[in-house]
Amino acid sequence: MTMPLSALHRTSAASLTSLAVVVGLLTAAPWSAANAATTDGPAPAPAARVVSTGGGAEVALTPLGDTGATSLAALPGADGATPGFVVATSRTGTTVQTTDVASTPTVIEGHAALLDASAADAVPLHFSAVGRDGRAAQAYITVFDLEHGAAWTRQLATDPAPGNDCSEATFARTTCVLVPRGEYSVMAFVSTLPAEKPTVGSSRTFQNISLVGEPETTVSGERTFAFDARDARQLRITTPGRSTKVPPQGAMLIGYDRTAADGSAVHLEMRPAYLLDQHFYLQPTPQVSIGAFQARTRVRLEAPDIALSAPTAPTLHPEYVDQTWFSDVSSDFPVVNGRSLLPVVDVGHATAADLAGRQLHGALALVTHSADMSIAEQSNNAAAHGAGVVVIRNDGPGDISDPGGTGVKLQVPTIRLNRAEGLALAHLPEGAMVTVEGEPASLYVYDLYLKVKDRIPEDPTYVALLGQLATQVRQVHGQPTLPSAFSEAAYPWQPGNSFVVSTVFPFKGGPGTRTEYRIPDPETAWSYAVFAPESPYNAMFPKAPVLPMNLTMPGRQAYSDREQDQLPFGRAPITAAPNPARPVQRSGDQLRVAVDGFTDADGNHGTEYTHPSGVRTHLEIRADGALVGETDNLPSGTVRLAGGESRVSISFTADNPQAWNELSTHTETAWSFPSATTAGGAAETQPLLLPDYDVSVDLHNRVRADLQGRVAFDLRLRRPDGVPSTPAGEPTIDASYDDGATWRPAAVTRGTDGWRVELPAGSGLVSLRLHAEDTGGSAVDQTIVRAFDVVH
Repeated sequence: MTMPLSALHRTSAASLTSLAVVVGLLTAAPWSAANAATTDGPAPAPAARVVSTGGGAEVALTPLGDTGATSLAALPGADGATPGFVVATSRTGTTVQTTDVASTPTVIEGHAALLDASAADAVPLHFSAVGRDGRAAQAYITVFDLEHGAAWTRQLATDPAPGNDCSEATFARTTCVLVPRGEYSVMAFVSTLPAEKPTVGSSRTFQNISLVGEPETTVSGERTFAFDARDARQLRITTPGRSTKVPPQGAMLIGYDRTAADGSAVHLEMRPAYLLDQHFYLQPTPQVSIGAFQARTRVRLEAPDIALSAPTAPTLHPEYVDQTWFSDVSSDFPVVNGRSLLPVVDVGHATAADLAGRQLHGALALVTHSADMSIAEQSNNAAAHGAGVVVIRNDGPGDISDPGGTGVKLQVPTIRLNRAEGLALAHLPEGAMVTVEGEPASLYVYDLYLKVKDRIPEDPTYVALLGQLATQVRQVHGQPTLPSAFSEAAYPWQPGNSFVVSTVFPFKGGPGTRTEYRIPDPETAWSYAVFAPESPYNAMFPKAPVLPMNLTMPGRQAYSDREQDQLPFGRAPITAAPNPARPVQRSGDQLRVAVDGFTDADGNHGTEYTHPSGVRTHLEIRADGALVGETDNLPSGTVRLAGGESRVSISFTADNPQAWNELSTHTETAWSFPSATTAGGAAETQPLLLPDYDVSVDLHNRVRADLQGRVAFDLRLRRPDGVPSTPAGEPTIDASYDDGATWRPAAVTRGTDGWRVELPAGSGLVSLRLHAEDTGGSAVDQTIVRAFDVVH
């Protein structure tokens, strides 16, 4: 009987505003018959799910193919704002809560925490919170019992105001909790509100976040804890030798870990959606004596994206307006590229009356923010009269946090300044010019995961010296002639993590090389992913459906002192290969198959499957010629084979006609190999023959032919990790320069570690057709239409 392979329901990427990605374990867990289907049906696959966290707030968890990766995205609320979120992990499981004021901690792994302390001698703890500006602030408070490991959470919000009820409930929106007497950690994330906002509803935008409180204190009776963010010190990072700043969303994480005397622990981290000043603050603490304490922050620094300077003006701190409100992808958001001198023209509120009869001729238009007009309307009005750059200056306290409306694209770069700095531009001497400098794509990134143990120091200032950091050179490859846009995410795994969260950033500038710096730390292991085309961060402007190529590096890597690594992504040819996290394995007579249609020349991999974008895939499994499983959906699942020995073949075909793609538009791969029932149901990786191509392509996946018009590359044939290798016979390779209409043989010679392939003369997009066998009975046939581009 033919059995369909397990299929996975997909949530449209266009329906999500992804701020983060959760990645599951990338190394395969031991697999046995217990993991296989117990009937003749397909093995079950996890389904995408949306978790309600209360008050209308929702978080989407969507598996990303068979990589073990799952996107974790807070979904936009009724006002279109996508909030940040808090992730809390304890011995019972993991919860997530968005920063919407009505959201509650909701279990996404494990089970809900149970109160394990008696109320007989409980005493009340009262709470209040003050922001760095001295006003009442929102706070997320965790009380952790350092003897028994119990935890209580209280959330203070300014809108609506919290109640004063006192109870033993593990979570409540009140200023009070009842706990037994004992030793505790009492810590809070305090969110300072934007100065122009008396209250915050959706809580997407804060001015800054502070970690304050006491990681160790005695509770012997009724107490009041006043969490005052003014007692916290700014986290400062200097980068000698490089000019840097924190880009939008670059303040990614502030959190802490607290371990009790019995070994139980809580791990708390807040991931803000958007901070106006991009700063974290930490309150100094004494050293703990019970258990362990660790504070964690993660900050990204890049070359300054925008800078303004003018004679007689003080130092200016320009920031682009929040691009999320005006675009879905960064390529739709206009930015300054390069350096220019511009005159300043004050155009008031940029109303029709303010601009009547004016031609700005590429000038910098200085606009005063108005509550009666959206930023988009003000900026675009000035652009329509010829402004080259628009600066919106606040007419009230603090920074501008409210766009006044969304869903309209900006026509020219639009920058925000506070009131004092905007007035300084307005009062420049007549004829003065402003220097405007913009760097759309930083050539370097500091991705710093900072940890301090036992206490928070008096001065949380760090110096990132190049000679003491690990260095990675990232190379992201794109299409030969089409424009390419990418997103990226780096994932810092900590000991004991079962998943990890990271912000997704645009990889700006198209195909390119960038240097990245990280702190050497044996306890932090990194993995990385690139998404092509760029992942949307909003969904205001409908587009045709797209299946992105999501490439995740295999495994994880911890970096040592002064280590330097080359990390290419998207290098051609890109074709199908077994998922390295889930190799093709047989347990008894169950065969597990997972094929990644997107696998680049360096082993980075991602799932390709039939999709409304026009992508079509087909996976087929045969045993001794008889069909035992097939699917046009997610190419993974489990099938049952007949007992004993058989010859198994796995074939996968894919067509990718999407507008962003011109390489590997059609691929066909067929693996065949001998297979037999495993003794005792033990899991055995099957001996597939895997081709590795090593082609010296440039960042656009082009190869320049030599003076004789020749192109050569290396080819290696291998088996999966853990499977004994056997000698391979001489492979045959044919090449086509007309998308497979006609083929000519390539010259194949033995090399030092495989084979050297010299293509027949030609130019343009070359297709490859391979046949190879080894002496162990494994074979592979592979066709890649438009493998890479040959230029002269």
